[in-house]
Amino acid sequence: MFTVAFLVVGMPRFVVAAFTGTFAPLAVMMAIEGLACGVLNPIMATVMYETVPAELLSRVLSARTASVLVITPLGGLAAGFVTETDGLSTAMSAFGGLYLLATLCPVVFPVWRRMDASDRPSD
Repeated sequence: MFTVAFLVVGMPRFVVAAFTGTFAPLAVMMAIEGLACGVLNPIMATVMYETVPAELLSRVLSARTASVLVITPLGGLAAGFVTETDGLSTAMSAFGGLYLLATLCPVVFPVWRRMDASDRPSD
């Protein structure tokens, strides 16, 4: 479910945005993406709360939040640079491809399968 939701949330919006010239297809894609996105945070939060020891939970959650907030502006800068140098369609295709590779990590790397509660070592 996690991987499927990430696949729906990620790369398709870039493809639709890169290759359509109208609003309607993008609006439909974003609505579908919004529904799939609703699945991700509960799964990530559940796994985080189940796998991180209670005494480290506040540190881990804070470090995760700080990392996201520090890295986020870099994506906008990179997107602006690639769009300016290579064009919007190229930028959308490139970032969509990178997003696809990132979302396929749970399929490729077996460690991601430990997210399933039955595969985790018991305490």
